[in-house]
Amino acid sequence: MIVEPGALVVDGAAIWCDVRPSTAVETCTDIARLALDDALQWLEERYGAGVESWRWGAAHEAQHDHQVLGDTALFSWVVNIRQPTSGGDFTLQRAATPGTLPDPFLNTHSAGYRGVYDFADPDSSVFVIATGQSGHPLSPYYDDLGELWRRGEYIPMSLDPDLARAGNAPRLRMSALSNQPARSSYLSRKRVCEVQPRKSLLR
Repeated sequence: MIVEPGALVVDGAAIWCDVRPSTAVETCTDIARLALDDALQWLEERYGAGVESWRWGAAHEAQHDHQVLGDTALFSWVVNIRQPTSGGDFTLQRAATPGTLPDPFLNTHSAGYRGVYDFADPDSSVFVIATGQSGHPLSPYYDDLGELWRRGEYIPMSLDPDLARAGNAPRLRMSALSNQPARSSYLSRKRVCEVQPRKSLLR
């Protein structure tokens, strides 16, 4: 934040900078210096004394937590996705921060989906999502788009069904064991999964 010196004394506003319980009369400059000292001390305690080693991405981390297993110590390291990100509340690649402790710089709100559409040539459109296409934590497609999303890159998006069928990414096919009406037992609800090839536009 940049504050013009004159703005601190306009219309008697400087009176708000004095800490009344103290005997000394503090100016806005005094308070600004104290605030800066406190901020630097907090940052050094958290990120180390070497300012040159501080990285915004280390503090401004995007967190994609699994809604069911994300809080469990045993599985959180597998199912939760973490990405160091750039940007902030007022950048084009917006990445909002909470501004409150314990992690005031976390990336808490950003575009989970980004798309650029070419209406003259729809097959030239591109998109990216913050994680991956699969919701299965053990799938290679669970977080494979995250690094592209973090860097602001995209993958092609085609409306041509032939292109979509020509690749070798797996497809999960689910079918009932029988044509009998579903019953309330476990076996009646069991499904069979079959993996088949499918097009991947990600090179």
